[in-house]
Amino acid sequence: MIDMDRTQPVELVNMCMIMDPATQKVVVQDKTDVAWKFGHTFPGGHVELGEPIEAAMQREVYEETGLTVSQLQSCGLVEWFDQPAGYRKIGFLFKTDHFTGTLKQSAEGRNLWLPLSALNRDNTAESFMEMLAIFTGQATVATATIMNGPLTLSTLANQCDDK
Repeated sequence: MIDMDRTQPVELVNMCMIMDPATQKVVVQDKTDVAWKFGHTFPGGHVELGEPIEAAMQREVYEETGLTVSQLQSCGLVEWFDQPAGYRKIGFLFKTDHFTGTLKQSAEGRNLWLPLSALNRDNTAESFMEMLAIFTGQATVATATIMNGPLTLSTLANQCDDK
């Protein structure tokens, strides 16, 4: 029997689409501390060592927006690979329309409410429109063969369909 080490360095991140059911607008953030193309994105960040993924999403949303979210719905995943370094980043995507609090500004970027129809390739962050396809149930997984590279969408059993 061959003993193979199947561990690998992994960075865990998250992102949440927060919809206000009364206005049908979503929270967008224009992050200023990123290495990729600036533009609208949803709140999110890193999962800390030992932190449950759902708790990390709730923490990141609160830190960046002042909103407390609940009833998170898992939408899908995004994976980026750094083959030469043997490293990957996995992004967990959530959505909710259950929140309390008032939207505040963040040191990480400007926050505002916008209709989904206002988001397009010109005004959103790098690869955001591919991720938006996951949030809206058109796909469930996106992968990039290089770190922060272009994403390719695929569909597994869809978890975000509005039924």
